[in-house]
Amino acid sequence: MADFNPLRTGVFVVRQVPTWRRRALLVCAVLGSLVAMYLMYEWGRFEGGYSKFAEIQRRRELNAKIETLQEENERLRAEVASAELARNVDNKAYADVEKNLADLQAQVLKHREQLTFYRGIVSPEDGIGGLRIQRFQVLPGAAEHHYLLRLVLVQSMRQETVVSGSVVVQFEGVRDNRPVQLTLADAADTERADGLLPFQFRYFQNLEQDIVLPDGFEPRAVNVEVRSARLAPVRESYPWQVQVEG
Repeated sequence: MADFNPLRTGVFVVRQVPTWRRRALLVCAVLGSLVAMYLMYEWGRFEGGYSKFAEIQRRRELNAKIETLQEENERLRAEVASAELARNVDNKAYADVEKNLADLQAQVLKHREQLTFYRGIVSPEDGIGGLRIQRFQVLPGAAEHHYLLRLVLVQSMRQETVVSGSVVVQFEGVRDNRPVQLTLADAADTERADGLLPFQFRYFQNLEQDIVLPDGFEPRAVNVEVRSARLAPVRESYPWQVQVEG
């Protein structure tokens, strides 16, 4: 019987790699690529000056502030309930109880606003961590036609860099039965030729500006535009409403 020689007969035997082994190699290659990309990403952030530990510490401080405000809120709610009970029981001290109740409710409202403010920094409700206007107020000034503009800008802790730019304020109103628009340069109580409010912050910043409206001008609305070189502009329009602090 002749020996079988594959070279002489032209018949070759090809060994196939098992399917499970090929799949395992593919999965390992994909996982290895993802791990390498993540390590390169973290290294890039580290080289850019970002500190994960500083962010964690800041987040802990804000969460501690939230917990403190929540505890204070619970205490105030308990005092409100006690005051309401005292009001129902003791009619003789009705006026005092009403005053204390109003003060406590005002404190609860203030703490709720603070909670909303800090929660907006740590974790925005809309899930968007960009620049935004947290609060806008018009407060009365020391004389007639004098007012104070108060603006609070925030960005979520998801942002890892300092944001800077300027705020443009425009007043819409009526004078001599005609629509009129004024810029901040027209109404600022100080010399501000450019009519811009500069800002630079990482988490939040309070901006204030004294204004004096000209005689005969009746304001109807305030348009605010926040401009930043690396972020999309933020535009909001607020009806003219003078608020009283306290």
